[in-house]
Amino acid sequence: MSNDLQLKIEEFLLKNGKEGKVSKLIPLTGGASAETWKFTFSDNKNTEQLILRKGSGKKSPLAVLKSDEAEIQQKVRSSGAPVPEIVAISSDDKDLGDAYLMNLIPGESIARKILRDNKFSEARQKLAFQCGEALAKIHSVDTNDFNQVPKKPIREELERLNLTYKSFNQPLPVFEYAFKWLNQQDFTTRKDALVHGDFRLGNLMIDESGLAAVIDWEMVSIGNPMLDIGWMCINSWRFGQSEKVVGGFGDLEEFLEGYSSISNEEIDNEEVKIWQVLGTLRWGVICLIQVYAHLNGDINSLEKAAIGRRVSETEIDLVDLLFLGGK
Repeated sequence: MSNDLQLKIEEFLLKNGKEGKVSKLIPLTGGASAETWKFTFSDNKNTEQLILRKGSGKKSPLAVLKSDEAEIQQKVRSSGAPVPEIVAISSDDKDLGDAYLMNLIPGESIARKILRDNKFSEARQKLAFQCGEALAKIHSVDTNDFNQVPKKPIREELERLNLTYKSFNQPLPVFEYAFKWLNQQDFTTRKDALVHGDFRLGNLMIDESGLAAVIDWEMVSIGNPMLDIGWMCINSWRFGQSEKVVGGFGDLEEFLEGYSSISNEEIDNEEVKIWQVLGTLRWGVICLIQVYAHLNGDINSLEKAAIGRRVSETEIDLVDLLFLGGK
């Protein structure tokens, strides 16, 4: 398959004005709906590292098409946010199908390494501020430019989340309370913006100087920008470094300072807490989706079965946030 794909990439690049050879084609991730490849492209003058992101071409309520994802990144990049440069976009099966090529950004995305390796020690000192800046730039993009991006009002999303939870017929008292608590909160204080949807370690490229790029835009939507801020601050994405609220590496004050330095928006800790509760509950329901895909026999997956234990972790985190003054 890699030989055929290599030739297809060369032909596609030639159509886009880049004549040369593809080599060292390596799969990075693969799945039922998407795959990512790294490769080297060489012409008579230069050698460069590129990434292929390829989707199934099927529309999903959770993820935008890869061709749309690429166009979104191009527009976000123009706002000054750290986003990889798009080289070429395919939407035709005669080319690469639903796919795009982008420049490889050197760096690390594995949370364990970013949080613990000495080489990232200086980066960790400024990363929270940089993440706040990047999110503010993303949220500043004119949403009128994104007809292909789904609009997701938070009340409708909360209702969908509740219906999904109920469909498993597995009552969890902490989840029940969290849904009732969230239904009493005010989500109308922010203007809709472009929302990344999964802004966290794992979807950020980090080098020794800090944030190098924001990647994996498939869950992008138009909605409340606080969704991104709360998601980044939930305990599940601190990877064991619970005292550091922002991704396990930074303090909330630094994160919000970076955000307000670009947006001039004032956000207090209590507002963030509401979105931490929502983010934690959202992740808990996603964990239920994963484990029941295995338990119901849809997918025989040890990984999905193991994710089931994360449900109880989100229950503990919700209790901590709602009753014990957790952060």
